[in-house]
Amino acid sequence: MAGKGWIVACLLVCQSVWAAPLTVLVGQHKPPYIKLETVSGYEIELLREIVRRMGYEAEFTFLPNSRIRSQLESGFGDIASLQPNEPDEPGLFFSQPYIRYQNVVVARQSDELTLQHPADMAGLTTVAFQGAKVVLGADYRDAMALQPGYLETVDQQAQVEMLFSGRVKAIVLDRNIFTYHQQESKRALPVVIHELFGSTLYRAAFRDPVLQRRFDQALLSVLLDNWYEQLQLKYLLQLNQELPNRFYCNDMQTANK
Repeated sequence: MAGKGWIVACLLVCQSVWAAPLTVLVGQHKPPYIKLETVSGYEIELLREIVRRMGYEAEFTFLPNSRIRSQLESGFGDIASLQPNEPDEPGLFFSQPYIRYQNVVVARQSDELTLQHPADMAGLTTVAFQGAKVVLGADYRDAMALQPGYLETVDQQAQVEMLFSGRVKAIVLDRNIFTYHQQESKRALPVVIHELFGSTLYRAAFRDPVLQRRFDQALLSVLLDNWYEQLQLKYLLQLNQELPNRFYCNDMQTANK
């Protein structure tokens, strides 16, 4: 009997140590947010910690952003990352925003451009991130319609190199992505960053409402922890992931009861 008791105790300990896995669907290589070769980066570590605080272990599947939601809807995976902060739609359950992107226009300082509105970009040779015309609104889309050489690409390192080599006058991408590639570039030049667009918040999507609620609770725990600031400094080199407080007021009140 003593031997059986020891086995049962061992199994209980093992179950508490070995967390069940959750499959998290994320985008492809996009440093500093996602680094494929090391399965690391700001977004990867943030999601890994949230899932750990939910009581699970994150297993990441890397997909093109355009396929993430459809894969979840078809029954593959447990969590779909980087979903737009839009009104909820039937069939899925959405978390509170967990990540913030700030898309900007970057130009060489020597070109002395004055850009105060997307319309000011009309006629400028520009390379943007893939999907920029959809994400950045009608004013940007109209301005780019006046530029025959406009391009969008998934290769954001190439964007930065095209700017520094003089092949384009402006690039459009997330501020943190630009900073990362600027530091990696061997021919970085002084630049001016034009903030023409509002920030973009993204949520996670779930088929299971219980997992969605547990994700929000774990997210709140992370946001209130000094760990969150340290993560930003580690990958983004600054604190620029502020999320609107109004999204978390109800959760904080619930947590304090």
